[in-house]
Amino acid sequence: MNKFWHFPAATGGMINSINNAGLETFRGNALDSLTREICQNSLDAVKDSTKPVVVEFNRFVADMNCFPEREQLHAVFLQSRETWRNRNKKSEDFIENALDIIDRRQLSMLRISDFNTKGLEGAKEGELGSPWSSLVREAGSSNKGESSGGSFGIGKSAPFLNSNLRTLFYSSLDTTGYKSYIGVANIMSFQKENGKTTLGNGYFTYNENSLAIPEQIFLDPSFRRTETGTDIYVTAFDPVHDWEKEVMKSVLYNFFITIFNQKLIVRINDFDINRENLEKLIYDLDDSEENQHLKSYFQLLTSDKVLKVPYPEKKYKSGMHFEEGEATLYLINGEDHNRRVLMTRKTGMRIFEQKGISGSISFTGLLMITGTNMNNIFKQMENPSHNEWSAERYEKDPKLADKVYKDLRKFIRDSVKQYFQEKVTDSMDAIGLSDFLPNNSLIDTTGVNKTESLNAKIKHIVTKEVKEDTKEKKKTKSKGIENTEDLEEQLAGEYGITPTGDEGGNGTGSQSGGGNDGGGATNPGGNKELDPETEGGTDSKRERKPSSKPIAISHKYVSTDKNNGKYRFIISSNKALPNGRLAFRVIGEQSDFNLPIKSATTDDRNITVDKCSSNNIHLHSIPAKKHFIVDVEIDYSDYCVMEVELYED
Repeated sequence: MNKFWHFPAATGGMINSINNAGLETFRGNALDSLTREICQNSLDAVKDSTKPVVVEFNRFVADMNCFPEREQLHAVFLQSRETWRNRNKKSEDFIENALDIIDRRQLSMLRISDFNTKGLEGAKEGELGSPWSSLVREAGSSNKGESSGGSFGIGKSAPFLNSNLRTLFYSSLDTTGYKSYIGVANIMSFQKENGKTTLGNGYFTYNENSLAIPEQIFLDPSFRRTETGTDIYVTAFDPVHDWEKEVMKSVLYNFFITIFNQKLIVRINDFDINRENLEKLIYDLDDSEENQHLKSYFQLLTSDKVLKVPYPEKKYKSGMHFEEGEATLYLINGEDHNRRVLMTRKTGMRIFEQKGISGSISFTGLLMITGTNMNNIFKQMENPSHNEWSAERYEKDPKLADKVYKDLRKFIRDSVKQYFQEKVTDSMDAIGLSDFLPNNSLIDTTGVNKTESLNAKIKHIVTKEVKEDTKEKKKTKSKGIENTEDLEEQLAGEYGITPTGDEGGNGTGSQSGGGNDGGGATNPGGNKELDPETEGGTDSKRERKPSSKPIAISHKYVSTDKNNGKYRFIISSNKALPNGRLAFRVIGEQSDFNLPIKSATTDDRNITVDKCSSNNIHLHSIPAKKHFIVDVEIDYSDYCVMEVELYED
């Protein structure tokens, strides 16, 4: 059988350089993208769903003489160099590097093999829409079922980004027993000796129709396939970083649910990642913020206190119908949780973390969409990188998709609040409103009015002469409050609110009239005194280096003056700190940002505000297990969901 590299002619069609749109989608992290797409594709092709799919990554070095028709491919790169000379710098650099690689005596390769999968069915005829054709020949095409993870058909581009030759070999044994292999070079268009310009993609085949060669290829001398599945050989695999560590991190981060549920085992150079060692591998990771979130999600999976909330039945006017339980929300609450919900679909692969659910409830959640109908609509809302949902992507009816997505987010928020939100005993009444409400104690259950009596006896009367002040006292104009003293007493006693400018207060020293200037950082007595010798007293002083791990706290907050960005926080720290830093953030659904602080005061003379900088409030003498109040003025003019964390300075 005559085998050769075949690069079809464009015949007036589009000319492609080395910049490929499918490849650019995954350029941010080539190894992570490779791992995600390979494992997802293998899970979508599972043969026996009662057993785990096994995906194996194995790096080896091959003799260059084993490379199929190396001289032909070398000639292709020479022709490409002549075509692109002085026309595209990036293409020129790629070609020079490829020529250097192909002239070497040895070549580094990565073999990726899967087991308990169906293999590349359809390779014999190369029928359009078959798994083989979708993977090898078609661009932007996917023929997977509704329960699959992928839908765009461009995930197959990820392995090419990890090849310095942009060349792969696919070998397969499918469920019918058919053996096949084909090489694919995803390079650039070039002009042949006959003057025709190619499309850019080339195939190692045996005929002009670029069909698969009817046998397997074994470039790895240590491997022979005897059961159904697919092998992908990534040529010129030369990663900059520790590839084994990067692949393992990606597997743990993206597929820990699938591995925990015994649907997937990943083997990296003879080391297995499976259900038995998953917990140890996750908890052995360092304590970066990303890994802390991963540990929170894994803790949820293994906890016996997890709460399972099924998604209710939903019917829409368009006829779309979700049965009860097509999605399940798993929740756990307690100290040091991340207040996020990890979103997944049927394969269990991580998609993204839903934020902006609650700024006051400490919880961790996991949403798993497993129902066929629900999985299908959210699959169509997913972007090509599988890390975001957007209603606009559901081309059939974006408005319907928007409604479906909003209902899901509302279900998550309502569930968290329903099961975990504490009943707030500290309430803020509308001042003076009680004067206009009926006194229920004067009305009995039969509707007969009771009489309120005053029985106090006057024992004696004391007469005291009062000298009139030279200045006329100001009168307060308010309903239900007779004078300023009454108002201040009610604010201070009932609600713990002291008017701005009242002398003797802690805090930044801001004022808005009335009384002496508020107390500064080093002078609780007022007059805005600021000691320049005190650390953090001037903007030119160097800020303390923050700690990296937050201290566990409980907190609640309420808006006291929305128009002026004023909020009251009630905070209790699990640990006493001589110096601490409160960091504030506005949290959104899929992103958050630091919240700028204008000023802050406390209700406890023993807890002093050192300074406010950016989104931080620096405090002295924070007690353990004792509630204290922090009144905060933020540079944000609308209601917002806030998150606050305490760090030790």
